[in-house]
Amino acid sequence: MSEPSTFGARLKAARTKARLNQEALALRVGSSKGYISELETNPEIRPSADLVMKLAEAVETTVEFLMRGDAEKVPEDAAFFRSYQNLDEPTKTKLQGILKLLKDD
Repeated sequence: MSEPSTFGARLKAARTKARLNQEALALRVGSSKGYISELETNPEIRPSADLVMKLAEAVETTVEFLMRGDAEKVPEDAAFFRSYQNLDEPTKTKLQGILKLLKDD
């Protein structure tokens, strides 16, 4: 299966994979359902960098995937790492311990 070829198609694919409808995505990023629909269907629309970052986070993918279809990196891994970076140190330490236990199995 080939990668979607436009920003809108990639956004829709990621939104669908994240099990979000347009309205739910719009609420998460502070936009309107109509604008999300336009982003998915009108290739002439160029969203701001800030909105692209919010969209990527909301649908758990990367900015690179939305903008270029860069599928070399696993979007879920990048989204996980982005979330990990925002955690407090005690939580990071717990996750590191869990990872160590999983690797030792």
